Amino acid sequence: MNTFTKTITTIALTLSTIGMANAANRVVAADDSVTSKLCVVAAQGSRVELHNAIKESGLSKKYIAQNVNCNDQSILEFVQTHSDSPEKIHNVLTNGRYNTNVNITDLASN
Repeated sequence: MNTFTKTITTIALTLSTIGMANAANRVVAADDSVTSKLCVVAAQGSRVELHNAIKESGLSKKYIAQNVNCNDQSILEFVQTHSDSPEKIHNVLTNGRYNTNVNITDLASN
Protein backbone atom coordinates (compact mmCIF):
# COMPACT_ATOMS: atom_id res chain seq x y z
CA MET A 1 0.00 0.00 0.00
CA ASN A 2 2.85 2.40 0.80
CA THR A 3 4.50 1.84 -2.60
CA PHE A 4 1.19 2.39 -4.38
CA THR A 5 0.69 5.75 -2.62
CA LYS A 6 4.21 6.87 -3.52
CA THR A 7 3.69 5.88 -7.15
CA ILE A 8 0.40 7.77 -7.44
CA THR A 9 1.93 10.84 -5.77
CA THR A 10 4.91 10.77 -8.13
CA ILE A 11 2.67 10.50 -11.18
CA ALA A 12 0.46 13.36 -10.00
CA LEU A 13 3.42 15.64 -9.36
CA THR A 14 4.98 14.80 -12.72
CA LEU A 15 1.78 15.51 -14.63
CA SER A 16 1.19 18.79 -12.82
CA THR A 17 4.77 19.91 -13.55
CA ILE A 18 4.35 19.10 -17.23
CA GLY A 19 1.07 21.00 -17.27
CA MET A 20 2.65 24.10 -15.75
CA ALA A 21 5.53 24.02 -18.23
CA ASN A 22 3.12 23.87 -21.16
CA ALA A 23 1.00 26.70 -19.75
CA ALA A 24 3.89 29.20 -19.85
CA ASN A 25 3.28 32.45 -21.71
CA ARG A 26 4.18 32.34 -25.37
CA VAL A 27 4.14 35.27 -27.72
CA VAL A 28 3.24 34.40 -31.31
CA ALA A 29 3.36 36.74 -34.31
CA ALA A 30 -0.05 37.59 -35.71
CA ASP A 31 1.33 37.94 -39.23
CA ASP A 32 4.57 37.85 -41.18
CA SER A 33 5.32 41.56 -40.93
CA VAL A 34 8.75 42.78 -39.87
CA THR A 35 7.39 44.55 -36.81
CA SER A 36 5.51 41.48 -35.59
CA LYS A 37 8.68 39.43 -35.84
CA LEU A 38 10.61 42.09 -33.92
CA CYS A 39 7.97 42.09 -31.18
CA VAL A 40 8.13 38.32 -30.78
CA VAL A 41 11.93 38.21 -30.74
CA ALA A 42 12.09 41.08 -28.24
CA ALA A 43 9.60 39.35 -25.93
CA GLN A 44 11.67 36.16 -26.01
CA GLY A 45 14.50 38.06 -24.34
CA SER A 46 17.52 36.99 -26.38
CA ARG A 47 19.84 39.90 -27.14
CA VAL A 48 21.62 38.00 -29.92
CA GLU A 49 18.40 37.03 -31.68
CA LEU A 50 17.08 40.59 -31.36
CA HIS A 51 20.32 41.98 -32.80
CA ASN A 52 20.04 39.61 -35.77
CA ALA A 53 16.37 40.46 -36.30
CA ILE A 54 17.16 44.17 -36.27
CA LYS A 55 19.91 43.67 -38.86
CA GLU A 56 17.54 41.64 -41.07
CA SER A 57 14.78 44.25 -40.77
CA GLY A 58 16.97 47.11 -41.97
CA LEU A 59 15.49 49.40 -39.30
CA SER A 60 17.51 51.35 -36.77
CA LYS A 61 17.28 50.66 -33.05
CA LYS A 62 16.14 54.24 -32.44
CA TYR A 63 13.34 53.90 -34.99
CA ILE A 64 12.22 50.59 -33.48
CA ALA A 65 12.23 51.95 -29.92
CA GLN A 66 10.24 55.05 -30.88
CA ASN A 67 7.87 53.82 -33.60
CA VAL A 68 7.24 50.07 -33.40
CA ASN A 69 4.05 49.12 -31.58
CA CYS A 70 3.12 45.66 -30.35
CA ASN A 71 -0.51 45.08 -29.32
CA ASP A 72 -1.13 48.85 -29.10
CA GLN A 73 1.89 49.35 -26.81
CA SER A 74 5.33 50.67 -27.61
CA ILE A 75 7.83 47.85 -28.02
CA LEU A 76 9.53 48.90 -24.76
CA GLU A 77 6.23 48.64 -22.82
CA PHE A 78 5.44 45.34 -24.54
CA VAL A 79 8.80 43.88 -23.55
CA GLN A 80 8.33 45.14 -19.99
CA THR A 81 5.03 43.27 -19.80
CA HIS A 82 5.84 40.05 -21.66
CA SER A 83 9.57 39.35 -21.29
CA ASP A 84 11.42 37.59 -18.51
CA SER A 85 14.42 39.89 -18.91
CA PRO A 86 13.16 43.30 -20.09
CA GLU A 87 16.24 45.20 -18.90
CA LYS A 88 18.49 43.39 -21.39
CA ILE A 89 16.16 44.13 -24.30
CA HIS A 90 15.66 47.76 -23.26
CA ASN A 91 19.43 48.22 -23.17
CA VAL A 92 19.78 46.72 -26.65
CA LEU A 93 17.12 49.00 -28.13
CA THR A 94 18.23 52.17 -26.36
CA ASN A 95 22.01 51.53 -26.32
CA GLY A 96 22.02 51.41 -22.53
CA ARG A 97 20.19 54.70 -22.05
CA TYR A 98 16.99 53.14 -20.74
CA ASN A 99 17.00 53.38 -16.96
CA THR A 100 14.14 52.45 -14.65
CA ASN A 101 15.90 53.73 -11.53
CA VAL A 102 14.58 56.99 -10.15
CA ASN A 103 16.55 59.23 -7.84
CA ILE A 104 14.63 61.64 -5.62
CA THR A 105 16.43 64.57 -4.06
CA ASP A 106 14.74 66.57 -1.31
CA LEU A 107 15.53 70.17 -2.08
CA ALA A 108 13.36 71.60 0.70
CA SER A 109 15.56 70.14 3.42
CA ASN A 110 18.40 72.57 2.63
